[in-house]
Amino acid sequence: MRRRPKMGVVANDVTVTDPDRGLLPASGSAALHRYAAYHVSGGLDLDALRTAWRAVAGDGALVDGPAAGEECGDEELCARWAARPFAEGDAPARLHIARSGPRAYLLLLVASHSGAWEGPSGALPADLSDAYRTVTTGGRPPARPPLRAPRAPGREDPPATASGPVLPADRNRPHLPPHAGSTVAFDWSPDLGFRTARLAEAERVTPAAVVLAGFQALVHRYAGQDDGTLTTAFRELLRTTPDPASGPCRIEGADAVFVHEGRPGLRIPGAEVRRLSVHNGTAAADLTLVLQDTAPCVTGFLEYRDALFEPASARRLLEQLAALLSAATADPDTSVGGLPLEDDRHRDRALRASDRRVPDRHVTRPVHVSVRHHAEHDGVAVSFGDVRTGYAELTSDAARVASALLASGAGHGSPVAVRMQPGAHRIAVLLGVLEAGAHLAWFAPGGGGERHRSMLRDLRPACMVLDGGPQEDPLALWYAGEPGARLLDVSRVLGPPSATAGATATAGARPSPADLAYVAFTSGSTGRPKGILQSHAALTQFAGWMGERFAMGPGARVAQWVSPEHDPALAEVFATLLAGGTLCPVPERVRVNPDKLVPWLVQEGITHLQTVPSFARDLLGVITGSDPARRPDNLSHLLLMGEALPGELVDGLRAALPRTRLINLYGPTETIAATWHEITGPVTGPVPIGHPLPGRQVLVVDEHDRPSPAGVTGELVVRSPYVTPGYLAVEGGPDHSALFAPLAGFAPDGDRWYRTGDLARTRFDGALEFRGRRDFQVKLFGNRVELTEIEAALNRDPSVLECAVLPHVNAQGLVTRLAVYVVPRKGGQGDVRADVRAWRSHLRGQFGPLALPAVFTRLTSRLPRNAAGKVDRSRLTH
Repeated sequence: MRRRPKMGVVANDVTVTDPDRGLLPASGSAALHRYAAYHVSGGLDLDALRTAWRAVAGDGALVDGPAAGEECGDEELCARWAARPFAEGDAPARLHIARSGPRAYLLLLVASHSGAWEGPSGALPADLSDAYRTVTTGGRPPARPPLRAPRAPGREDPPATASGPVLPADRNRPHLPPHAGSTVAFDWSPDLGFRTARLAEAERVTPAAVVLAGFQALVHRYAGQDDGTLTTAFRELLRTTPDPASGPCRIEGADAVFVHEGRPGLRIPGAEVRRLSVHNGTAAADLTLVLQDTAPCVTGFLEYRDALFEPASARRLLEQLAALLSAATADPDTSVGGLPLEDDRHRDRALRASDRRVPDRHVTRPVHVSVRHHAEHDGVAVSFGDVRTGYAELTSDAARVASALLASGAGHGSPVAVRMQPGAHRIAVLLGVLEAGAHLAWFAPGGGGERHRSMLRDLRPACMVLDGGPQEDPLALWYAGEPGARLLDVSRVLGPPSATAGATATAGARPSPADLAYVAFTSGSTGRPKGILQSHAALTQFAGWMGERFAMGPGARVAQWVSPEHDPALAEVFATLLAGGTLCPVPERVRVNPDKLVPWLVQEGITHLQTVPSFARDLLGVITGSDPARRPDNLSHLLLMGEALPGELVDGLRAALPRTRLINLYGPTETIAATWHEITGPVTGPVPIGHPLPGRQVLVVDEHDRPSPAGVTGELVVRSPYVTPGYLAVEGGPDHSALFAPLAGFAPDGDRWYRTGDLARTRFDGALEFRGRRDFQVKLFGNRVELTEIEAALNRDPSVLECAVLPHVNAQGLVTRLAVYVVPRKGGQGDVRADVRAWRSHLRGQFGPLALPAVFTRLTSRLPRNAAGKVDRSRLTH
C-alpha cells in the first residue's frame, strides 16, 4: 500500500528581506523548487531517458536515484527528493529515478526555480517527452537552450503586495514567515467542469482563466479591497484576467499565487504515465492554488503556509471557491461582491449560530429590587479600606438616599448625576437613585473641564449627588451656579453609620423594564460626548448573566476598577451585587498605577478584575517582575474589554497567572456588550471576540446589508431588545437614525438594531474575530491601510512599551502621511534617530517594503487615556 506523502520535509527554509520586494524565499530555498512526479509502468528505456534528460537539461544535469534493481520509492520518497537542496555549482535541474516494481518506476523532475522549469520551447516534462521520443526512434534530440541559473536572492518571483499582507489568517504573522507548507486537494464535479468550459468558450478564454478569475475574486472578498473589483461583474473580471498558461500569476493586493500545471505533461510511448500528487512541504506564498485539470472534473490542490493557516480553513476556502465558481458560471453578470460563497446549509447554520435571542427569563425585577433580597443573609456587600458594609446596611442606606431624592423632586424619570469618591456610600447612592425611580449618570471624581460641563448641559439632571459640599469640586461648583441646579450632600443624609443604623425609608414607584436605568457617555465620533440611554431590562439582563457566568457570588471579591461614566463600571457593580459577592472599590491613587494596583490585588484577595488590554499589559510587567509569593494568585477571573486583545499578551498572562480564567468581552456601549470568548489554551492568532451573548444576534454584513460568508470581513451589526432606545436629545446634534436602521431582508420583530462601525469576520470555526474599525482604515496612495494592524505590529517590538498611529489628512481630505507615536520601554533615553530607524525596520520586516510616509515621534510619558482607559487620540497632535 502506498503511503501518502509526508508534509514538512523542508530541507532549507530560508527567508530574505529585500528592501525593494519585501519578504521572499532566498535563492536555493526549496520553496522555489518546481517539480513533477510520475509513476511509469510498461516499457521504459532507462538509457534513452537519461540521454534525453541530458539533451534537455545539459550534460551536467544530475540523474539521481537508487540502483535500478532496488525495490524502493513511493510518494514520500518523491516529496523528499523535491525538497532536497541544490548545492552550489549544481545544474539547476535534476531527474530522480527509482524502481517501484517490475517494469514500474518513479520519476521526479525538479528545477531549482521557475526559470529553469519553463523554457522557450516549453516546460521540462514536455521537452523531456519530445527528446525521449526522438532518442527511441533513432534520432538525435536538439539541445534545449541552457537552463537559467537562479537570480540574486529574493528576485525570483513577483513581489508581495507593497501594502503588506491583507489576507486574514488563522495565526499571527511571524516576523519572517517560514516557508513550511501543506496542501489540500480538490476534485470538483463534472458539472462544474462542464459549466467552466462552457463559459470559457463563450468568452474565448481558457477554462484555467475562469478558475483564476474565481480565485482572484475570492481573494478580493477576503481582503475586503475597495478598488472597484467587488462591484465588477464576474464576466468583466474574466475579460481582464491574464492567461495563466504563461506561468505563475500573483493576485494583486495579497500574497496569493495561481499556478496552472495542466495535464501530466510527460509522455512515454508504450508506457502508462500517471501523475502523482507530491508536495515537498514548502509554500512560497501565503496561498497558492494549483490547477491540474479542468475536464471532466476541476482538480488540483491548495498550498498554504503552515505558520498561518489550519487545514480546516484551507478546506473551507476551497469549498467557498467552488461555490463562487458555481454561481459565477451560472450567472457571470453577477457582481464579484454578490457571488455567494456558501450554500444554503452553511448560511442557515451561520444565521442560527449568530442569534442568541431565544426567549429567556424575562426580567421584570430591576436590579435594586433583587439586591434587597441579599439583605436577609447580610453578607459583605462592599469592602473599602477597613470598612465592611453588609447588604442590609447598604440597602437601608439606599432607601434613605431614595427618600432624599424624592423629597428634592428627583423622582420617576428624572436624571440624577452622581459624583463621589469611591466607597460604600457611592454604591448606596447608585442603588438609591434607582430606588427613587430616577436614572443614573455616573461621573468620575476630579476634573471640571469642558467635557464634563458639556455632559451636564446635555443631561440637565434633576439633582447632583455629592459626598460633601461643592466648594472642593470644580465641576459641582460650576453646576451650582447654573439656573435650577439642585445638589444633594449625601453625607448629611446618611451621616455616620452608627447614627442611622436600623432606619427605614420609603422608595419611589417601581420602574418598568422599559424605563431608563442610566445614561452612559462616550466620546462620540465628533469629539463631543454622546449620552447613551439604557433600560432597566438591559442592565438587569446583562448584570445577571455576567454575575452568574463568572461566579461573582458569595466568596467573590470583585475589584470595582472601571472608571465611572464608562458603562462597564455599572456592569461590574450590579453583576456583583445581584450575584451576592463583595464589591471592592479601588482607591483612586491606586487605580491607574500598576505598581500599586498589583500589591492591592494581593492585599485585598481580589478574585475578579475587569480592565482594558493595554493596562493589563502594564500589570503583566509588574507581575512578572514580582516575587512569585507576591503575585495575585487569588485572581480567578480577568475580564478584558474595550480594546483588541493581542495574542502575545494572552500568552504572557496565562504564563504569569496559570489559574486565572481569561475572558475577552466585546460590545459597544449602545448594547452594553455583544459577544464573549473564554481563552482556554495557547493563542496562535488573533484572539476571537467569540460568540453572541444571550439576548443578542450579532451579524457580519457587507455594504449591501447581506450577511458576509465565513472568512470575509464586514461590519458588525447587533439586533436585540437590549439595544439602546437612543441618545440624549441635543439641540442641533447629528442625526443618528442610520445607525439604528434595520437590515434589509429581516422580518421586523420589535427588536432594535445597531450598526457598530466595527469590522469583523466569522472564522471558519464559527467564532467572531475583530478586524478594526471603518474609521481606522485609511487609503494611502491607493493602498488600504489598517492603523490598528500597524500598531499591533509595532507593539511586538521588544523596545516598544505602547504606540498609536494617526492619519494626517490634507485640505482635500486625502491621507498624506501617518503620525506614529511611540513610548519606548527604556524611557526615551538614547539616540532618537537610531530608535526611529529600528522601528521603521521592524515594520518593514512585518509588512515588507514600508511604502508608508510615516513620521515617528518618541514620547517620554505614557499615551493619554480617556475615562474608559482607552488611548485618547484627540490629545495626540500631528
